[in-house]
Amino acid sequence: MKSRKIYLYNDNCSLNLSKLKAFIENTFKRPVIIKRIKNAVVTKGLLLDFIKTKKNIPEAKNSYPIIITKRLFATFDTFDKRIHLRSSLCSYPSIISLSGIVEAPAKPREYYLAKQSLSSTGLWEFEEPKIKEKLRGRFIDYDDKRILEILKGLVSQAIFFYLTGEPFCKVKKCRLYNAHWQEDLIYSQIKSGKFCAKHSKIL
Repeated sequence: MKSRKIYLYNDNCSLNLSKLKAFIENTFKRPVIIKRIKNAVVTKGLLLDFIKTKKNIPEAKNSYPIIITKRLFATFDTFDKRIHLRSSLCSYPSIISLSGIVEAPAKPREYYLAKQSLSSTGLWEFEEPKIKEKLRGRFIDYDDKRILEILKGLVSQAIFFYLTGEPFCKVKKCRLYNAHWQEDLIYSQIKSGKFCAKHSKIL
């Protein structure tokens, strides 16, 4: 069977994806094609319009499409009946949001405790930069140099979804760990930055 190509669609991102391309080709031994595309991800407010988004991606035979966008998006969870911000969505195509990496996983608890305390006094807007400085290194922010490493893990999850149907791993030190907290995301993608033994064998 012919090896499927991985298409990285750069949707209005200023990020250079060449290092990500090299990571994918070295790790998964599959050719990667980078294409620029404008406004591929469509939302209604924050809610993702997946059907319209899918129509914006050219169909290519034997391909695994992954959109990398700066647009923030959310999806509706039928289980808890709530709308959730997303850092990624593993589907066809898969979508990864750079803004979602910052906004979707929860920041350290201290951040929210401070926000709750200061919001009622009207001081949060002025104090937030100080709180972020105290928590520096424990969460990902906009223009963070570590975003590329986070992307490697989220792209890996999308590729494992295409290859096996299962994008995630329960092992916290694995790149496929589905982190809901920023600190867990940093641990799995940066402090560990590896695949667990089970998923290493699949590569």
